[in-house]
Amino acid sequence: MASIKRPLGRSELVHLPELGWTDVEARIDTGAYHCAVHCINYHLDGSELVVRWPNGTTTRHTAYRRATVKSSFGDLQERYLVHLELRVYGEVVLQEFSLSDRSRMRHQLLLGRTFLKRGFVVDVRRRNVSAKYLSRLTPPAPSAP
Repeated sequence: MASIKRPLGRSELVHLPELGWTDVEARIDTGAYHCAVHCINYHLDGSELVVRWPNGTTTRHTAYRRATVKSSFGDLQERYLVHLELRVYGEVVLQEFSLSDRSRMRHQLLLGRTFLKRGFVVDVRRRNVSAKYLSRLTPPAPSAP
């Protein structure tokens, strides 16, 4: 029996709860293998990877790895990868992200095939499909008398 794939648009509003990021517009990229997230800087502190994010938050990661990643310009780069909680369609999943400088990019967050293989299909004609789906499920707030 075929599983039902949930649709996503070419960009989606997602949340990264650990970082305090809500309604971040993520670019969906079927050509990218890894997911990528913009960070200000990072450094090793003993066995921990310390990451500083654009909103001033700092996180410490004991579980991280290094991988060779092809950049959007086709260059091979060594990047650190960390796991972060990602919320889309109202569900929280643990997703691996490569840390990169996306300051010159329109989107601070890129979702690649490692995320999409969780059961999503992309409709490039649409945007924010998951947020629109959730807004239909949320009942309107009662009006004040």
